[in-house]
Amino acid sequence: MEKLIVYQKALIKEERWDFDFHEPPTLIKQFQGASLKKVIEVASVVKAKKDPTKKPDELFQYIDIASVDVETGEVSRNQELTGAEAPSRARKLVQAYDIIISTCRPTRKAIAVVPEELHGQICSTGFSVIRANEKINPLYLHFALRLNSTIEQFRKFSTGSSYPAILDSDVEKTLIPVPDIEIQNEIVKRIKISLLDRKRIVEQINKQWEDTISFTVSEISTLKFDFGKIPKVDAEFIWDKKQIDDKINSLPKLTVEEIIEDDQIELELEDDN
Repeated sequence: MEKLIVYQKALIKEERWDFDFHEPPTLIKQFQGASLKKVIEVASVVKAKKDPTKKPDELFQYIDIASVDVETGEVSRNQELTGAEAPSRARKLVQAYDIIISTCRPTRKAIAVVPEELHGQICSTGFSVIRANEKINPLYLHFALRLNSTIEQFRKFSTGSSYPAILDSDVEKTLIPVPDIEIQNEIVKRIKISLLDRKRIVEQINKQWEDTISFTVSEISTLKFDFGKIPKVDAEFIWDKKQIDDKINSLPKLTVEEIIEDDQIELELEDDN
């Protein structure tokens, strides 16, 4: 059984009594201690707000949690709204190259850089807005905040079970590796080139997929098929109808113990309400 000795004053100060919170993070140990800094040492939390509802006819761009691509850390699906359409959480004013961190379920990595075209726009209050200082490249800060060592700390700081969340103060005390600015710049260059390569490959594969679908639809409509254009695959896959039927028959049979009609479910829900 693991044991962890913690002073009572630390428990009282943090108001946290769970083992996971007080156990030191492990992934951050892979970095040299001299390079580690708290986020507050290289950036500040921005709390500027703007209420778009005061200008109900004016258009603005809104960034919410769903706007962030969690795979790449980019803002990719922002919404254009009028002030009258603004949700109550649309209040935080952001500038270009701010870093926005989803404080709800932060381990999902909904962490993004505000692009230049969204300078002066609005994001959700569900984000912590971080602005880099002169000691750090904001794009490197974005990279560092998405490291697994950072996410581990966010997980430890999180409170709540259904929707674990962190606070601005948790972000401020999070440790990240901060090398010299010249190294930061080179890392940013490497990451950006890799991201561009990823986008080119994804675009190429998506076009190939769309061309395949379009070509197949054309074949079905004309009943003229050219199977010679199907690329050769070395591995064996279950694709033929007979192969699929044989596979289904080999799987365990499902036993239906009870069938509940849709209208019964609705009645039960109404009774609960």
